[in-house]
Amino acid sequence: MTNDSRNPYAPPAAPVERPAELGAGGSVEDAVAGRYDFAIGEVMDEAWGLVKGFKGVFWGAAFVIYVFFMVAAFAIGALAGFLYGAPPPLLLNQLVDSALGALLSPLTVGIMVIAIRRAAGLPSSFAMAFVGLANIPVFVGATLLITLLTYLGFALLLIPGIYLAVAYTMALPLLAFRKMTVWSAMEASRRAITHKWFRVFGLYLLVGLLTALSALPLGIPLIWTVPWAVLVSGVLYRRMFGAPVSAP
Repeated sequence: MTNDSRNPYAPPAAPVERPAELGAGGSVEDAVAGRYDFAIGEVMDEAWGLVKGFKGVFWGAAFVIYVFFMVAAFAIGALAGFLYGAPPPLLLNQLVDSALGALLSPLTVGIMVIAIRRAAGLPSSFAMAFVGLANIPVFVGATLLITLLTYLGFALLLIPGIYLAVAYTMALPLLAFRKMTVWSAMEASRRAITHKWFRVFGLYLLVGLLTALSALPLGIPLIWTVPWAVLVSGVLYRRMFGAPVSAP
């Protein structure tokens, strides 16, 4: 006779169902050490499955950012025309575009915030897209520093610029969700992505190409593919650094 304490008359019990795994990773330390993994196809498929129910929030926030961009671009263009009386030099145009991108970074990072929360199965709303406005100097300063270092990389040998452009893609989301300094967030993003840089580059290249191709048939598919492209970054962030534990 075996010493089995289980009830012999109990019905067979099936294993308790658990939520699907959110992906490898889970902390900044794990990601920086390279303890995460992802497959390009899996990330793209998962992001596509999250598009439904996300489009409205995304396009609402994107429209507000577009209005801000157009107003700022018009104001800067009018000022440049007043000062120069002619189209400004190309270099000045590039500097103005970079500065404008930095000024709008508190808004653009909000898009990433709602995408990451969506990828983590957390509630996301239109209002969450503007959480970056509470910390404008940090996001503007970080974007300017990232842009400067990336431009320097392009100016040197081109390849360092490409490397940094990809390596710093998670710096702003880290600033949004983690209590980190600008430089530590940049370094965490760079060191984590460096472990699988070519795979991350391939993911973004493929997503960019597919999004560009979707613009060909009158641009209508962009209604789905642009939110999908943002969700790809959200899924990748979660697989690298884990799900955010709270709202930024």
